[in-house]
Amino acid sequence: MHNESTKTLVLDGIEIAVTVKSIKHLRLVVHPDGRVRASVPLHTSQAQVDAFLRARLEWIRSQKERLEARQSKMILEDGSVIQLWGDDIRLRIITGRNRTRQTTAELVIAVTDPTDQRSIDAKLTNFYRREVQAVLPDLISKWGDALGRHPSRVSLRAMRTRWGSCTPTTGAIRINPALAAFHPGCLSYVVLHELVHLTEPGHGPKFQSLMDKHLPTWRTVRAKLRQGDGSFLSHPVGGDKLEPSPENFPVGGLRNRSND
Repeated sequence: MHNESTKTLVLDGIEIAVTVKSIKHLRLVVHPDGRVRASVPLHTSQAQVDAFLRARLEWIRSQKERLEARQSKMILEDGSVIQLWGDDIRLRIITGRNRTRQTTAELVIAVTDPTDQRSIDAKLTNFYRREVQAVLPDLISKWGDALGRHPSRVSLRAMRTRWGSCTPTTGAIRINPALAAFHPGCLSYVVLHELVHLTEPGHGPKFQSLMDKHLPTWRTVRAKLRQGDGSFLSHPVGGDKLEPSPENFPVGGLRNRSND
């Protein structure tokens, strides 16, 4: 394989789009819609590509199954259970134009048509956005002070494949509001991760050293986020336990709240 190109391979019934490009390492990703894409360096032989993909077939299958299971649960209706800061909370969907209300036991969303998934999703997304907005400034201040580097701009952006992103040249960072579904420590980790990237764009030894210094449990958090496990930090995992203390999250517990 010597020219930059994209072609589709089928291995054990799984279609994989393989793109040859100017990179150093082979990469593999399963997109939220189930598409599988591999990026391989120039001059990689077909045998090397096949071996790389076959060695990861079980991982690809598990990721696709996880995504399919998640998509099958995406229909939100009255009585559904969703996650808020890592805890299960009952979703109440009522007819009306009232404000979204949250108690410690349930989240009440009012829509004109309770069967309109788009409206329900929009209301839930807005609720998550407000939840993150309420605590993000304290986290930015905390980690920015610890690192001696503050972002020039912070924004919330719904991203399908990332929890956060940054632009080191401008100092801007972006945070996924869907993190409100996860334990507060997950948001704290993502904020720290992106702020460290303002100084260390890559994931090399310097980046890892800074993460180890400020959040020794960051690898556990990252692994569980990749698995889509939002409640793991409220229970011991591999000997680690991270409670929502002031060191990890500037506000404690759920609060009664009403949002538009």
